[in-house]
Amino acid sequence: MLNAVKECTRAPFGSSFDTVFSHLDNDKNGKVETLDEFRGLAFGDIMAAFGLPDRPYEEILDKAKLQEVAEDHLLSYNNQSDKPMPLVLFNFAIEHLMRISRVLKQPGGHCLTVGVGGSGRQSLSRLASKISDFDVFQVEIKKVYRTQEWREDIKELMR
Repeated sequence: MLNAVKECTRAPFGSSFDTVFSHLDNDKNGKVETLDEFRGLAFGDIMAAFGLPDRPYEEILDKAKLQEVAEDHLLSYNNQSDKPMPLVLFNFAIEHLMRISRVLKQPGGHCLTVGVGGSGRQSLSRLASKISDFDVFQVEIKKVYRTQEWREDIKELMR
């Protein structure tokens, strides 16, 4: 997979992949040769504070600062929410948070998160929505949920 990425980036950058992404070279051998090194490439607008109208979408170089900012966003969410979330934001969770946030910011953006129950999909989606200054509307399926209830939920969402 990494070789395919290297091939795709050669022409647009007009330079070797390893030169362009030398800051990702963890073992300092002059080559980005593992997926773990390449995973260090992160872009997002998560570094900006809540409520800014023009949040810069940029490369995130400082992973410790990213961890701190993500936890600050979670703390802010928990302080403002009537349903606080006790999340542990480890590296993969932050990567997923940035992915969900990026998708939501696209025009008409929506995504389907798939995983086992209790893996944090809903919580990360709520946090990403808050970071992007969106409101969350959740359909609650009850024992009797028919087409009429679905229509009422859609009306409520559209209002």
